[in-house]
Amino acid sequence: MTQQTSFFPLTGGLDLVTPAIVARAGTAVSCLNYEPASNGYKRLAGYERFDGRPAPSDASFWQLSFAFGSAPILAGQIVTGASSGATGRALADAVVTGGSHAGMSAVGHVGLGVVKGAFLDGENLQVAGVAKAVCDGTAEEGESPDDASAARWQAAATANARALIAAIPGSGPVRGVWHYGGAVYGFRDNLAGNAGVMHKAGAAGWAPVTLSKRIDFTGGGTYEIKEGDIVVGETSAASAVVKRVARISGSWSGNSAAGTLIFDGQTGTFAAEQLKVGTNLGAATIAGNSSAVTLPPGGRYSFVNTNFYGSANLSRMYGCNGVGRAFEFDGTTFSPIVSDPSAAIDRPKRIAEHNEALVLALAGGAVSISVVGNPHSFDGTLGAVALGTGDEISDLLTGRGALTILCENSIHNLFGSDHTDYVVQKLSEEAGALAWTAQTVGSPIYMDNRGIRAMSPTQAFGNFNIGLVSSAVEPLIQRLVGGGTLPVASVRQRAKNLYRLFFADNSGLSLYLGKRQPEILTFDLGKPVSCICSIEDGSRQERVFFGSEDGFVYELDRGTSFDGAPVPHFLRLVFNHMGSPQVLKRFHKAIIECEAAPGTALSVSADYDYGDPQSLGTNPIGVTLEGGGGQWDLSNWGAFYWSAPFEGTGEAYLDGVGRNMSLLIAGEAADEPPHLLQGLTLFHSMRGLQR
Repeated sequence: MTQQTSFFPLTGGLDLVTPAIVARAGTAVSCLNYEPASNGYKRLAGYERFDGRPAPSDASFWQLSFAFGSAPILAGQIVTGASSGATGRALADAVVTGGSHAGMSAVGHVGLGVVKGAFLDGENLQVAGVAKAVCDGTAEEGESPDDASAARWQAAATANARALIAAIPGSGPVRGVWHYGGAVYGFRDNLAGNAGVMHKAGAAGWAPVTLSKRIDFTGGGTYEIKEGDIVVGETSAASAVVKRVARISGSWSGNSAAGTLIFDGQTGTFAAEQLKVGTNLGAATIAGNSSAVTLPPGGRYSFVNTNFYGSANLSRMYGCNGVGRAFEFDGTTFSPIVSDPSAAIDRPKRIAEHNEALVLALAGGAVSISVVGNPHSFDGTLGAVALGTGDEISDLLTGRGALTILCENSIHNLFGSDHTDYVVQKLSEEAGALAWTAQTVGSPIYMDNRGIRAMSPTQAFGNFNIGLVSSAVEPLIQRLVGGGTLPVASVRQRAKNLYRLFFADNSGLSLYLGKRQPEILTFDLGKPVSCICSIEDGSRQERVFFGSEDGFVYELDRGTSFDGAPVPHFLRLVFNHMGSPQVLKRFHKAIIECEAAPGTALSVSADYDYGDPQSLGTNPIGVTLEGGGGQWDLSNWGAFYWSAPFEGTGEAYLDGVGRNMSLLIAGEAADEPPHLLQGLTLFHSMRGLQR
């Protein structure tokens, strides 16, 4: 009979609850490592390790020609120009195209990585001080004699760059990763496991951050010590510049102030003595010398960057870890924040900013709010506030004029600008939020035991509706949560309109919020996520970093592999009856509409009649996607392919019979850029009613 065609877009995400007979064509019934996008399903990008050194995916290769070769240059050897001092690592054994080493006349080329300096034509090329050949020309970046050599050299250059990147020194998982002032910071316990250490990523990898010094004082005199003051020991003559002043109790005017001073360094050794500032004697009394600020081991860090001081250069990092006091960091000065005199109580586990006040969530559902404009002051006489929710707090979110306090069994909103008008409104006491799942995506979004919920504001100011947005994958969520597999992290990706949720078994959900109905697809990174953050770099590009149990920090959506391992992926589409559920059909061909790098390889197979064993399926067929080039001046340069058409396709010949058909698209690769599956055209012919 005459063949017919039917096209449908790939959209709708994973649908595990709609009966197959009425499910929308283009939805999926299972998947791995695809994410919903505005115009289809996109294979998950890779991730790669990070420590501030050049990313593996940015590694390049150079071709260097030589003559008068007298000995082979082998893979891994460092080649040095005897005159220029330029260096490069051989990515593979040098190729000899003429002459011989024995005759000291070998000519050929070698692929180099990590080239530093410029090789000079005619200089000797040495390995460990021994001349191996003579340079013939200069090193040419990105050049190779053929595609096979280019692929081999690129893979070796990427692997070499990856091997240079190290884990954060220490032991245990990465406990926090954050950004501030254009730098990325990581927190991990030391090797002995008895203290936490803050590290900064840089050109040489992770480097420990030297924390400030602190000294407690009592009996402050009538002179109020301020930031920038130089304090001098009255008897020791030791001195230091005060960077932060944390008054915990008493008052300067009453000659009873007590608290902590923070220094970045000092001259001499303080004794048990009085401190003076200029001619102000007895400004404070100390019991001995200063000590280094330390971080306790364990915990998991929560952060916020904010500015309490008005001036544009006074934005600072604030953090807490649930096992010690909160802290402030400005790139140099690391200052503990004391919200309660008892160190056993003062262990905030979440941190946020609300209307220019610092908010800390502590054990037992307690909330401490600092004096407005002063994150170091929790003095109730000056406007600090302590609240109780009666429920353990899971997270704090700021947005839409309210601070949302998410607890294990309830949800609350805090309204108000200061202690005079703070109001707490309980939104829900039916269910609360699971820890580490809350993000602000326009409005708060989080997960509870029943699924993912989004809070949307109603017309009445201050009121919110809390709706379930994951009903299409409810069986999956119930299987995970019911089996004890809980979420461990979440992140919002503005550029992709995605909310990502990571589970303890390395799996995760990508929730796309850019359409009328949310769409969800699943992924598995093959690696546990211990902490995560999203940043915007200096060029306003979004970047996502996560820490793992192995001590490494990884950058998500970077490169083409899972840190060198292939990315497995598949997409099983719903059984499609083409509008005629009881009519037998012969399925002839499927055309996949896509955007992909030329040569992207997929495997396509099909099942018929809901996978009935009596119905023969179509065995896997290799399909090569023909790309999707883009248009000159309208496409990103890195994603433009000169020889490819504007839109890409891939064809699979099926030859199967059934009332309906489900297509499985799969693949695995370590060197393919992500592809986007946009739609499917099926060629079929009617065979008559099923009887």
